[in-house]
Amino acid sequence: MSDWTWDYLPDAENVVGGLDSARRAEVERIARSIADAVGVRRIGAPLTYEAASGVNTHAEGMVLIWYQEDYRDDVVLILRVQYTDA
Repeated sequence: MSDWTWDYLPDAENVVGGLDSARRAEVERIARSIADAVGVRRIGAPLTYEAASGVNTHAEGMVLIWYQEDYRDDVVLILRVQYTDA
């Protein structure tokens, strides 16, 4: 478990407002996994003057997430979510 957290940017309503509670819970589980992975990857990394990463994507199952890593606050910012039904 890392000290990295995650949050929606600009807010949950704009990012996942149209999803039902089960799909939203799935997005939040994946967001937690991304934050944990980023935290592990950053262990021992030299301090950087870069404030944030570029936009990254992560796909898992039916979910595609666009996110950014904010190095100042150790937070993964979830920018956009696309949930595809089969």
